[in-house]
Amino acid sequence: MKKYRWLNFFILMLCSLLVFTSCSNYIDSVKNLKAGAGKQVIVLGDSIASGYGVEEKEAFPSVLSQELGLPIINRGVSGDTTDMGLKRLQTDVIAAEPWLVIVELGGNDFLRKFPKSETEKNLRQIVTSIQEKSAIVVLLGMNLGLFTDEYKTLYQRVAKETNAYLIPESLKGILDNPRYRQEDFIHPNVEGHKLLATRVATELKPLLAKASWPSALMQFRPIKK
Repeated sequence: MKKYRWLNFFILMLCSLLVFTSCSNYIDSVKNLKAGAGKQVIVLGDSIASGYGVEEKEAFPSVLSQELGLPIINRGVSGDTTDMGLKRLQTDVIAAEPWLVIVELGGNDFLRKFPKSETEKNLRQIVTSIQEKSAIVVLLGMNLGLFTDEYKTLYQRVAKETNAYLIPESLKGILDNPRYRQEDFIHPNVEGHKLLATRVATELKPLLAKASWPSALMQFRPIKK
C-alpha cells in the first residue's frame, strides 16, 4: 500500500508540474509581454466596468486597483457594445498611452442579439489595434449565465489568435448567484464587484510578475523578495 501511495504522490506532483509549465508557457506567449511600453493600465468596458448600480469606488476597476496597488484608468461606458468600444478606442485608450488594457465587452452584443461573427470581429480589431501600440491586452471572457458555449469559444479563439491574455468566464458564479448580482440579473452588486476584482487580480499577478514594466509605473511594481 505504501508503494501505491508514493506512486499517487509522484503522479500528483507530475501533473502539477505539467500544469505549471503549461501556464508559464502560455504567459510567455502573450504579445508585448516584454515590450515595456506605455504609461497606463486601462479598463475598456461597458456598464459592468463603469459600475452601474454601485458607487464608482465600488466598481471592479477601482477595487482591482486597490488589490494590485496599481493605478487603473476606468474607461467603462454603460450600454457599450463591442462596436461602440471600438469607435472610442483611439480617444479613450490609445491616446492615453496604455501599457496594459483589460477589455470587458460583449455582454451588450448578446443582449441586443448582435451576430456573434460581428462581436468576434470587433473584439479582434480592438485587441490588435491596442497591440499595435505595443500594449498588453487582457481579455475578460464574458459569462452572464445566459451565454452558450459558442461565446466561451469565441473569446478563446480571439485570445489564441491574437496572443492576448484570457481570463475565461470571468463572471461565472456572479450573475447566476443572487448573493453577487443586482435584481436586474445582468449587473454585479458590491459583493459581486469585489469577487470579480479578486478573480481578475489573482489571474493578473502571474502575468504582471513576468511582464516588463514601463518606467512610468516602476514605482508600483511589487518588490521581489
